[in-house]
Amino acid sequence: MPSNNLLESILSSLSNEVRAEVLKLISREGPLSFTEIMKSLDMNPKSDAGKFGYHLRMLTEAELLRSDESSGKYYLTLLGEDVADFIYGVEDAVRRKKGEMLVRTSSLTIEPFDRKKIVDALMREASVPRKLAESISKETEDRLKKLQVRYLTAALIREFVNAILLEKGLEEYRHVLTRLGQPVYDVTTTIKNAAFREYPSLERVHALAGDAVLEEYMLLKVLPRTIADAHLCGAIHLNNANYWVLRPADIQHDIRPILEGKAPADGTGLSLPAHFSPKTLQGALYATNCLLNSTSICVSNSQSLGFFNIFLAPYIKGLKGNEIRSILRDFLYDLNAKFNGILGSTVAFNVELEIPEFLENVKCVGLDGAGGIYGDYYEASLRLLEAFLDVLKEPDGASKPLLNPAVFVKIRKKALVTGTAKDCLKKAYRLAEKWGTVYFVNHTLPWQQDNVFYNSDLSRVDSSWKDWESGTLRVGALDNVTINLPRIAYESNGDDDRLMERIRELLELSREALSIKRQILEERIFSDKLLPLYRESIDGSSYFRLTDSPGIISYVGLPEAVRHHTGLDMADSEDALKLATKIVGLMDNYTAQVAPSMRLLSSSITFEPAARRLTSLDVAGGFLKPKSASGSTEHSNLPLTTAIPLKTRLKVEEAFQQITKGGHLFDIRLDEPFPTEDVLANYTKRIVETTGIGLLTFTRDYTYCWHCKSISYRFRAKCPRCGYDGNRLVLYTKTFGKYKPSKMWGIDDREFATTHQRFKL
Repeated sequence: MPSNNLLESILSSLSNEVRAEVLKLISREGPLSFTEIMKSLDMNPKSDAGKFGYHLRMLTEAELLRSDESSGKYYLTLLGEDVADFIYGVEDAVRRKKGEMLVRTSSLTIEPFDRKKIVDALMREASVPRKLAESISKETEDRLKKLQVRYLTAALIREFVNAILLEKGLEEYRHVLTRLGQPVYDVTTTIKNAAFREYPSLERVHALAGDAVLEEYMLLKVLPRTIADAHLCGAIHLNNANYWVLRPADIQHDIRPILEGKAPADGTGLSLPAHFSPKTLQGALYATNCLLNSTSICVSNSQSLGFFNIFLAPYIKGLKGNEIRSILRDFLYDLNAKFNGILGSTVAFNVELEIPEFLENVKCVGLDGAGGIYGDYYEASLRLLEAFLDVLKEPDGASKPLLNPAVFVKIRKKALVTGTAKDCLKKAYRLAEKWGTVYFVNHTLPWQQDNVFYNSDLSRVDSSWKDWESGTLRVGALDNVTINLPRIAYESNGDDDRLMERIRELLELSREALSIKRQILEERIFSDKLLPLYRESIDGSSYFRLTDSPGIISYVGLPEAVRHHTGLDMADSEDALKLATKIVGLMDNYTAQVAPSMRLLSSSITFEPAARRLTSLDVAGGFLKPKSASGSTEHSNLPLTTAIPLKTRLKVEEAFQQITKGGHLFDIRLDEPFPTEDVLANYTKRIVETTGIGLLTFTRDYTYCWHCKSISYRFRAKCPRCGYDGNRLVLYTKTFGKYKPSKMWGIDDREFATTHQRFKL
């Protein structure tokens, strides 16, 4: 055809709607046969073939189409592609002119539909090749146009794009483009049900809505499909999924850099007053509280202070006992006002009854170098600890206990025979008798190493990784992956080799998840700069020792798994107990083999209740019959609801504590009448001297009456003092290792508190 007639031929071709649709169709779909084109345009091959052939000839003569002789399919020429794009452009202009297909964007504006934004999003978010992105965008536009909806939303457009990607088998792109968020119904339900959750508040509602988005993001974007699927199906449980991409689970602080003025408590000095090198106990405790307060949003679970009474001992010089108690009382009231358990992390203090050998000749900080060495402050450290325990034993102004901090008293060998230390230890037993908020660390055991710290989420670190300082201070648990042991037993069907093989598979999956978590935290700290204190340089290294911080791999359902696999109970059978220790020993050996590339620790403690979720998934997956689903054991190696003698529990638990170096607890829940401090002292001394228990605590149940502001021991439905029986009776006990008032109990907490066995010493 002569070139001077080409423009006329093109314009003539475009004058017909069918021919324009053919160009658009092939532009979207690629080469198509005669029959495929007719079918897509809803034309009848028998009655419309002749007419349709005419349209194709016109497009071919206008040099917009060509046919492939080998395949018989029609494809667009370069000129045809330009003309097809022109048609789409004209249609866009007409719609904008008429005010059609307006879009409510995610940035809360209303704009005309623009197909190019789909192309840009596909390329930017999912790295879709441009030609494919153009094709997807054109098909999306055509489908939306048929809806005849005046106002669209960005979410609806994304749903159409994802549907097209699924239809074309492009799942890898769809996975990345999935929109995160909750349906309107779910958000409404979250708000309406807030009053029935633990400690309802506006901030709690806000946090729950945000948690859902961040958990989806972790599962869809951050973790490989194998790990995400293992979590979703219940083979493993990723603790703190809502914060997995933001922050570590906990941290063990070293307050010396703060006291020395080497770092402001918030890492920047911008949001909090910087109290450099305090010279008084008030100033030192203020700086400590600033540190804890600013870091509370930088951990998911908890934070702890190591050597609390030793590092602060120099500051009590010249102070009388009542002055020390008064200052500590103000500090603890402020601490509890900030850490009330609603949203913030909990706090633990590790305290010493002697100056460890490795600290004796270490120079004190925070007193302009005039403070000597810590070995000079043995008596002062015990005076401070006695005052601290005295204040914690006091009820507040409304007769309630101070629940923060959890106190971990470290019992080394000398403390059992030294008079002053023994007197101080008595005060710890009195606190245990009164409120139960103290934990006893058996530091006489060789596997506790030179130094060990526990956090209030019951995670554990010791000095075997490097030394007393690098291995235990300024480190924290990256997070916790929990393995569902009953599921493995169900799958193994009595095969020992398969049981151990599957455990190894899930250990490797857990290691990969925690390794990814460490990489994410490195980005958040050093690239995104979201955790300023953690990157603050202290003597040549960052405050948070990320590479020295362990990942925790825990388990639930050990007794259920052993019973299903062998038909025997651990409490009654040596063979069952042998298999159980073999399973946990395998986890411990695996974590040791991973070193030094990564620090991993096995634990019997989950950071959040996981058994209910995993059991329900076992039922849903057909591994467990609904009638037999009573939940898996967690936070213990024997069922807590089963009546088992305390001696038997002690024997079983000590077999596991030394091979769960990432966390454990022997929680002795005692019935009334509660034993005296002397009985507690003798029992603890016997455990320390004759068993392998590394951490134990005594739990006492009590009831608080808001009506008359009184405490009565054990759980009560009516106040014995004033007879009040309303909803302002608050129950207190440890649930999953931490004291909580019943106003903050969830379903799992309530079951834990009310169904577990109590003992008499």
